[in-house]
Amino acid sequence: MNKRKFKNYVTVNNRKYDYYMSAPYKEDGYKVVFFTCDAAAIEQSFLAEDIPELLVDLPELIISEKEYQKEQKNVIRFRVTVEDKKAIEKKAVRKGYSSVSSFLRDIALKA
Repeated sequence: MNKRKFKNYVTVNNRKYDYYMSAPYKEDGYKVVFFTCDAAAIEQSFLAEDIPELLVDLPELIISEKEYQKEQKNVIRFRVTVEDKKAIEKKAVRKGYSSVSSFLRDIALKA
């Protein structure tokens, strides 16, 4: 993957939200771009040809993510060892989650 990242922003409701894109690179024979936008909870590769459509949809994705975050007001806490915490974090990343909370939430609700 190309390490160069380009920073830009999109304005939604008079607030600027950063997003980052890598330079296009080849993956499995396809031209792809790695795209990150914390406000929309996106951190993944996209086909380069899909980036313009993603940028058009980005404001709505940010609004949806902000509304989703507002709904989550309750907190559940529990204790784990340092080793268990590291193992949980590694599994969350390996499975493509952007946060340990979303990983644990999905596991608990699917059980």
